[in-house]
Amino acid sequence: MANGELELGSREAQLRRKIVILTSHAFLRGYRKASIHFIASRWAEQGHEVHFLTIGHSWLTLLKDRRRFRALSQDQANRFQTIAANLRAGAYLPPLHAFSSGNRFINAVSPALFWLYGSFFPPFARRAIADADLVLIESGSALAFLSKVKKINPRARILYFCRDLLRTIGAASALQDIEVRQIAHFDAICVPSQRLGAMLPPGGRVRTIPQGVDATLFDRELPSPYTPGSRNAISIGNMLFDQTSVAAMAAAAPDVNFHVFGATWNGWARPNVTIYGEKDFESIIPYVQHADFGIAPYRLTADEVYLAESSLKLAQYSYCGLPILLPDLVPFTRTNGIAYRLDGEVAWREKIDAALAMQRSAAFRDGIMTWDEVARQTLAAAYEAQ
Repeated sequence: MANGELELGSREAQLRRKIVILTSHAFLRGYRKASIHFIASRWAEQGHEVHFLTIGHSWLTLLKDRRRFRALSQDQANRFQTIAANLRAGAYLPPLHAFSSGNRFINAVSPALFWLYGSFFPPFARRAIADADLVLIESGSALAFLSKVKKINPRARILYFCRDLLRTIGAASALQDIEVRQIAHFDAICVPSQRLGAMLPPGGRVRTIPQGVDATLFDRELPSPYTPGSRNAISIGNMLFDQTSVAAMAAAAPDVNFHVFGATWNGWARPNVTIYGEKDFESIIPYVQHADFGIAPYRLTADEVYLAESSLKLAQYSYCGLPILLPDLVPFTRTNGIAYRLDGEVAWREKIDAALAMQRSAAFRDGIMTWDEVARQTLAAAYEAQ
């Protein structure tokens, strides 16, 4: 990126903007936070007017996630709810919605379904989009609405907030086709890793902006939730969760307690494994701060390495000074990484002992950006000179 473009983008971004975010994530208390939540909150704190619009849900969601559907329906169904100053969140909840599926019959008609689904916004969403200076489209189902957004507001800047390789997450071919056709027409494309940017269709204005951490939360001194004198390892998140490796660690180290947040555990778990399910992000922070080491148990292929490269948990563990156990396929260059073989690891006890023996260090956090910095750089990217 040329220095002149960056400076111009930064000056433009300093103006108060009206921003609409289209995402399949929901802004609900008690649910995990992704990068899009942190950026939305920081933009609002920086003085921009942010509307967080959840798509990809409908009455069908009742069949898959009744709790989420009820939470969305209570306060955000086809209307915006004030979350904080300058930040409102709402959900487009039609009777039915298009979705990606491994079913070949559904895939055969998915282009028509996504076209139909993406051709309409309810009034509350349409008003916000028509008034927006910037519309952020997150990778996934939000791509189906791109053409409609442009028709409603042709003057708005369009930012593609790409967090996933569509084929890797099983996105419908219809969404992949939209990405290929429209990639060159976004004002900017923001990715969290260079590897992901290189794997996207050609022709886009790609900017790599790493993940951040919520320094305000992690810098607070919180009491330890662990039993005094105990040894504790933590795993957070459900993406590509490798239960087999965590179970092997627990078997090799019965004197260590393993705390698993966010992931589903199938079958029996050893007494030294505690499964917490999905928890509010803030409630997990003391578990990270006071753990002896973190685990990033990814079960991944070469095509999925970018997911680990841009992992939120790796940044959060490192910011808290934790040693990290992670697969050798992950290109992690910080000195707090302890790699294990993704397949066939036999020295689990040695790996765990190395993590327990490693001294925690504030140096592990060097170079990690805060979400405030990430939000500012993301907005600046959308306003670079054409």
